[in-house]
Amino acid sequence: MIYLLDTTTVSDLLVNHPQAETQLSEHLALRHVVAICTPIHYEVIRGLLWKNFAKKLQTFEQKLLPRLDRVATEEADWLQAAQFWAATMKAGRQLSDMDLLLAAMAQRLDAIIVSSDDDFDALPVRRENWRL
Repeated sequence: MIYLLDTTTVSDLLVNHPQAETQLSEHLALRHVVAICTPIHYEVIRGLLWKNFAKKLQTFEQKLLPRLDRVATEEADWLQAAQFWAATMKAGRQLSDMDLLLAAMAQRLDAIIVSSDDDFDALPVRRENWRL
């Protein structure tokens, strides 16, 4: 099984949310792929730099990232994200480009998105919330 982390889950892990940490440890012990994709990596870094959270940035880079696989964006992901954007806009919902790219990557990889953000429920992807 492949799990792609959203920014909300990375944030939970950086503040040592107990349920999120337990879920991460359990999935890694089962040898599931738990990954961060390039758009989410970017979103996390920019947020930590913007808020000047140097210690959290160090924790992210030195403690969390080594535990995760990395997934790069492909051209097909951008095209799928554009289709998701058009479909959700027609349905009266506007999702962030990061969420759309994450959903496109999850669809390509047949992965589960790990997020507490219910915006993903508007897309044809699977989602788990590790806060529960």
